[in-house]
Amino acid sequence: MTELKDLSQTQLERFQRHFSLTGFGPDAQLRLLDARVLVIGAGGLGAPILTYLAAAGVGTIDVVDHDVVDRSNLHRQVLHSEAGIGRPKTESAAAVMRGLHPEITVHEHREPITGENALALVEPVDIVVDGSDNFATRYVVSDACEIAGKPLVYGSILRFAGQVSLFWSRLPSGERGPTYRDLYPEAPDAGEVPTCAEAGVLGVLPGVIGTLMATETIKFLAGVGDTLLGRVMTYDALTASFREVRLLPDPDREPVTSIGADVAGLGGGPGGGAASAGAACAVEEDPALHPVEGETDPYTGHPFGPEDIGIRELQAAVEAGRIAGVVDVREPWEYAAGHVEGAVNVPLGELWHGSEVPGIDEASEQRPVVLYCKIGVRSRQALAVLRHRNPDAGLRNLVGGYEQVKAAGG
Repeated sequence: MTELKDLSQTQLERFQRHFSLTGFGPDAQLRLLDARVLVIGAGGLGAPILTYLAAAGVGTIDVVDHDVVDRSNLHRQVLHSEAGIGRPKTESAAAVMRGLHPEITVHEHREPITGENALALVEPVDIVVDGSDNFATRYVVSDACEIAGKPLVYGSILRFAGQVSLFWSRLPSGERGPTYRDLYPEAPDAGEVPTCAEAGVLGVLPGVIGTLMATETIKFLAGVGDTLLGRVMTYDALTASFREVRLLPDPDREPVTSIGADVAGLGGGPGGGAASAGAACAVEEDPALHPVEGETDPYTGHPFGPEDIGIRELQAAVEAGRIAGVVDVREPWEYAAGHVEGAVNVPLGELWHGSEVPGIDEASEQRPVVLYCKIGVRSRQALAVLRHRNPDAGLRNLVGGYEQVKAAGG
């Protein structure tokens, strides 16, 4: 156990506002210095979580993220900067944390958290903070924490709203506490709930929710205040309002004995192939390159169908002149940022309202019109709309969308 006499002069200066804080003081600060925290994700939520935990004096932080910094991250992931584009997010995050608290110990895990490695990551720590952005990962993290009996700070964001809670399956009293599976007993179907990449998120929102998550973590470790255990707090940025609901463990739910077994087919997470759009995977190994009917699309979690094609097939068809047209169904600002050469921009919303698609009248199975979006969710919807209006037209959906185009050097 760390004692006050063990602190360096810089630590004594750095934490003096905590030392003088009534209801906190040196004892709480020393508990933070002795604590070890696992943070899942060094992105939007991870940025304020990691920054404030390091600045507050948490002694050891394990950070899990296998992605690299991209310019599209920077409007909300304020842990990173233009200078860090292309660097592993864990590396960028570790540099910031050591700059705030040089005595901190940081363990970087440049890998996704999965059913295979989750327990090994969770068991050594005092608390887990989940800043991931997809359902599959949240269930894996929750299951590992339930099996290991570790407390879990949860947060999520989408568009203009977010929520925060504290889960703990095995309370010190021996009683059963609430978990993520008590809040969401069943995972949504693949593609049912849009990701932040698809629906967008207000750039400042991760700062609000992530800071609340860091606050709950610090309170728990320091032993101060009342945590959000048994409560779910929601925040609506548009109305500047908070509300709270009670959460109790479901007495009829069987305790978890395996990790993420029922969510392996969901897109965007462990076991689902590409864990996020633009993930730094080798394109030659990506199953989206050569879709096989019936297998799972790693980007959306849907099974591949006969109308799905990969980027290699599209490139070959374009070179051979076997394409009636390529249609980008993203928004105009997305199209302007980069698009397939020769593609026409017809946003999905305009298709819903009856806009015509160039080349549709000439489209056949031999010379189809190919639709694409960011990762393949909106283009699937566009294909369904056009198929209803043009049942005999040759239509194809580009698996992985523009992310696959970029990965293939298109």
